[in-house]
Amino acid sequence: MSAPRRGFTLIETLIALVLSSLVIILVSSTFLLQNRYQANQVLLAGVQDNARAATDLLARELRSSMRAGILVAGPRTLTVRSPVAVATVCGRSGAFFTNIDVHIDGGVSRMATEEIAGVAVLDESTGAWDYERATWSFVDGGSGGSAARCAGNGADTLNASGAFHSIRRLIFLFGLDIPDVGELVMLFRETTFRIDDSDLEPGVLALFREAYGRDPVEFASGIDTTASFRYRLGGTTYQDTVDAGSVDDIDAVRLVLDARMRSQSLPDAEVTFGLSTNLPLVNAP
Repeated sequence: MSAPRRGFTLIETLIALVLSSLVIILVSSTFLLQNRYQANQVLLAGVQDNARAATDLLARELRSSMRAGILVAGPRTLTVRSPVAVATVCGRSGAFFTNIDVHIDGGVSRMATEEIAGVAVLDESTGAWDYERATWSFVDGGSGGSAARCAGNGADTLNASGAFHSIRRLIFLFGLDIPDVGELVMLFRETTFRIDDSDLEPGVLALFREAYGRDPVEFASGIDTTASFRYRLGGTTYQDTVDAGSVDDIDAVRLVLDARMRSQSLPDAEVTFGLSTNLPLVNAP
């Protein structure tokens, strides 16, 4: 006769339940750890993107700035001048020749005229720019007759008449010292970068970009309180603030940026990312 069948004993059942619970706990812990790791990686990518976006924006502006282009150099505020267009004078008109004609690559339609803060004239003897503030509407002289006047001075205007434009009312900016044919002029913008309280994420700082005469725009948020601008005046030492009499001597700007972001799904998770970038001024003295 066959042996009688029997089920699991109570002890065997308890052992099986304990082992199953251990396996479930291990699998759940691994899943939660993996989920936290993925969330932290997403946070890290976010703060890295914020820091690099802020750095790239500032670098583009500084690399295009001209000599003596920095106006304000503070730990949380940096104002810099950079060209919208640089052109050679090819014609003059008006009483006392107070209007000039210039060739602008691509024409005025390709310029951000709403950001123009003024006109600068290059002093060839010193290599320094003489900056004067003026809106585009004040100095815009239109394109009528510019190509013909420039052609009369030997400029090649074939198929490019739309690239010639007149700049007027310079007597109000430079007196009678109006640039002559062959001299350089610049239409420039003034941009202020400011580290201040974020409008989009209360409780953290943000980088704002403000074009002259326009409202500031929050560009990168999640910036920590340790963020600052620093400045080098030759040598290797950087300082927090440069007075107005020495800003022309700045030859490099350092952006010290710690970005910080807190997880929305994991309240206790927070990621920081530190970035320090040196930005030499190409046109520094």
